[in-house]
This record gives sequence, C-alpha cells and structure tokens, in this order.
Amino acid sequence: MNPTLTRTITNELHSLESLMNASTNFLEDHGVDPMAVYRINLALEELITNTIKHGYDDYESHDIEVTLEVRETEIVGTIKDDGHEFNPLTGSTDVRQVALEERPIGGLGLHLLKKMLSQMTYQREENRNILEVKMRRAIPIVES
Repeated sequence: MNPTLTRTITNELHSLESLMNASTNFLEDHGVDPMAVYRINLALEELITNTIKHGYDDYESHDIEVTLEVRETEIVGTIKDDGHEFNPLTGSTDVRQVALEERPIGGLGLHLLKKMLSQMTYQREENRNILEVKMRRAIPIVES
C-alpha cells in the first residue's frame, strides 16, 4: 500500500499554511525529490487558492479535502470541494496569445500548472469538484 496523507481544510486562505507544512513533511519523509516537493506544493496552493477565492458565493465554512499519495514513480494529489462546478481543463484561453496590454489579471497559474504536471483530470460527482493531479516523483535537471 502506498503512503497517503489526507487533510481537510476550510475555505479560508490561512488554512493553507498547515496543509503546506503537512504536505512538505509527508513528501520529504517519503524520499520525494525536493524539486517535486516544491512543484506539488505550488500546484496545491494555486488550485486551492483558486477554489477559495472563486468557488463560493457565500461566507459559510466549506471543507476542502486534499489527499496525497506517494507511488513508486509519481505523486498523485486529489482535491475535492463543493464549490461551483469548474473544470480547469476546458474553456481556458491561452493568455499568452493575447497582447500584453489586453491580458486580464491572472490566468497564467492554470497554464503553468498544465505544463508542470504530468497529468490533470477532472470530474464532478454529487455536487463536488474532484481534481486529480499527477507529477513525477523525481524531476530531471535540465542543463543548458
């Protein structure tokens, strides 16, 4: 059985800090490459921040469940939330194709994640977004 970390946080930005600490410790304790630890945490932070900022219309407390699984060659992260239906894989325009002065604020985060991750899948079940991301456990160093 693969080592797994599961944490549930609320839809408040300050709850990200404890998740990032737990994620870093968990991944490092299981021998994950430091660059992969950095990148998986960057992906989690970007995706969860988007959910917190844009996923809810009310001021109620909502749970966001995060699971990390360390496999032999990859890390699998799953984020589940009850926010607005949002599939980050569809409908996004590549903002790099828009003139710099016409670009909206934001929009590069998801584009960068798609380039950085090995795979990202989305499904909507029982009024919950379920986003799964995969990343290689070791990130090769590219020499120039």
